[in-house]
Amino acid sequence: MHLTAQEQQQINELVAEVEAASGAQFIVAVIGKADAYPEIPWKAFALGAVSSALLVAGVEFEFARWPVPPGILPGLMVVLAAGLVFALLAVFVPILGRLLLDRVRARVEVEQYARAVFLERGMFQTRRRVGVLVLLSLFEREAAIVADAGVQQYVAREQIEAIVEQAASLVRKGRIVEGARCALTAIASHLAGRLGAAAGANELPDAPVEERGS
Repeated sequence: MHLTAQEQQQINELVAEVEAASGAQFIVAVIGKADAYPEIPWKAFALGAVSSALLVAGVEFEFARWPVPPGILPGLMVVLAAGLVFALLAVFVPILGRLLLDRVRARVEVEQYARAVFLERGMFQTRRRVGVLVLLSLFEREAAIVADAGVQQYVAREQIEAIVEQAASLVRKGRIVEGARCALTAIASHLAGRLGAAAGANELPDAPVEERGS
C-alpha cells in the first residue's frame, strides 16, 4: 500500500536484526493519515472565499465605470466556487492540506493513533513487556514510538522524544525506510545488554504493518 516489496523486505530484515540484538519485540507501522482533519477543507474554503471576495471587490472597484451585471449574484457565485475549489484541493492534494494542518494537533493525532495500534496488535502481551511500536505517518510526516514497561525502564521519555524527532525528519524527506531504521537502531542501542538474550520465540511479526488510516 505505502511500501514497495523491497522496502517491506528491508524493514522485515531490520526488525529481525534489532530484535536479536536488543531482546525487545518491534513492529513498524506505516499509515497514510492519522485523522480525517475535517477542519482543513473548511479552512481552505474560507481562504478561497475570502481571497476571491477581495478579488471581486477589487475588480468591481477598479472597473466601476464598466457595465456590470445587476445584483450581487455573479460575485457571490465566484466566491462560493472559489471556496469549493480550495476545499477540494485541500482534500485531494496532500501538500496543500498540510499547509493548513496544525502541527501540534498533527503530532497528538499520530501519537494517539500509535497507541491504538499498540493495543489493537496486543503488543502489551509480550512475556517481558518489551513490545515497541514505531509508527510513521505519511500525511502528517510525523513519527511516534510506543514502548511497553519493560523498555521504558531503560529508555527515558526524553530519549524517545529525541528519537521520534530524528525519525520524523527523515519521513519529511520521504525516506521512510531510513526513518524506521533510525528509530529501531537508536532504541536497540539504548537497550543493548540490558534485556539479556532475546527470547526464543518471535512474539510479534517482523513484517511492517501498513494501514490507510483515517
